[in-house]
Amino acid sequence: MSGSTTPGTAIAQIVQTMRALAGSHPGFRPVHAKGCVCYGTFRGAREARGVSRAPHLQGDAVPTVIRFSNASGDPDVHDGTPNARAMAVKFQLPDGKKADILALSIEGFPARTPEDFLAFLQAQLPDPATGQPRPDAFPRFLEKHPSTAAFIQRLTQKPVPASYGQSSYHAEHAFKFTAADGTSRFGRYHWMPEAGEAHLSPDDASKRSANFLREELESRLRNGPVVFRLLLQLAEQGDPMDDVTALWPADRPQVELGRLEVAGISQTSMADERGMVFDPTNLTDGIDLSADPIPPARSAAYSISYDRRGKGE
Repeated sequence: MSGSTTPGTAIAQIVQTMRALAGSHPGFRPVHAKGCVCYGTFRGAREARGVSRAPHLQGDAVPTVIRFSNASGDPDVHDGTPNARAMAVKFQLPDGKKADILALSIEGFPARTPEDFLAFLQAQLPDPATGQPRPDAFPRFLEKHPSTAAFIQRLTQKPVPASYGQSSYHAEHAFKFTAADGTSRFGRYHWMPEAGEAHLSPDDASKRSANFLREELESRLRNGPVVFRLLLQLAEQGDPMDDVTALWPADRPQVELGRLEVAGISQTSMADERGMVFDPTNLTDGIDLSADPIPPARSAAYSISYDRRGKGE
């Protein structure tokens, strides 16, 4: 990309390119367009207080809003289409403020910087002359960005979840956690389903209802809450805090931060989806951003997207 491209311009172009790739779907997000909004309760684990003084990690029950979604920008995508799934959680804090965790069913992220992410998206755009993908553009990008190629490999190898409630979800970014005694550690969030993970082959998934993930979740919730444990993977010396494409070794220690009970699907789910923004920079005292450049860019892009869909664009 040209050095004259400002961050603000790059972010606006990211949203524009996402919308071009998704097609025309006025009023919807350009990615994660199809989903459902749920409500539930989170309670911090005892160990969490030793990691962070954040109010929702102190052991009291905290109301939450949860959104499960497909990654596609098509609101009518079949639930069996192979791709990432997402889980976003908004904690409604005692002081009236909110804190968010955004997580994907795939670990990592395809690009380290907003500029690289824009180039990643642009490499997927069709050739204006033919309307077809340029056969050499995306492979050439992956050849120059091995961390992106590794992400795509993990994505293509991930089977389709059989249930929103039986998939693990991984927050991409590292955050700084500070305890009441002033000690700080960096960590990454991981949501683990208490019911265990369950997957389908793409062929089996394609034969199910187009909305089977929501239908299965509705059925599951009739038998009680869907439960996730929130784990924090702790960084050690040498682990990159500012590179969202770099996975930390699997043997890094983990601390349980708490337990989320998803109680039901909101009766106003569709309206909730249109009006809500989940933002990785929505934090609270005791949790801070790292030097990773992607979260501020995501926040700015979400603001642009929210404004556009609010106008029915």
